[in-house]
Formats: sequence, structure tokens, C-alpha cells
Amino acid sequence: MRLFFDVFTQQTPSYDFHGRYFGRQEDAAEMAELIAADLGYSEDNDWVGSQVQVRNVAGEMLFAVPVLAAAA
Repeated sequence: MRLFFDVFTQQTPSYDFHGRYFGRQEDAAEMAELIAADLGYSEDNDWVGSQVQVRNVAGEMLFAVPVLAAAA
């Protein structure tokens, strides 16, 4: 299944126009968690408080992962 990983901040969304293919939704959840963790380590913390929203090809949101500040 092809899934898209959009990042939504309070200001503006960043859409994933390419998507990625996954055999299992659990693998997509792991990818969303990795993206959120990576964004949480940004130096300026601009991404903290945003969400990685996983959508299917129909545009339906399957789940979202919050971007949290990385522990120091």
C-alpha cells in the first residue's frame, strides 16, 4: 500500500507528494515515528508541536504521530 507522510505545523502543512510503499501498516507507523523523532532533534525546535500525519492514496488520515522535543 502507498502511504504519504505529511507534516502539519501550526503555520503551514508540508505535503509528501511521492509517498512510500509498505506491506504492513505497522511498518508505516515505525517510519512516522522515525520522522517525528528526527524532526524533534532540529536545532531550532521549529517542528516541535507539529504532527506527522499518515494518509492513504484517498487522502484519508490513518494516524498521526506528534513531534516532541528531544530529551537533552
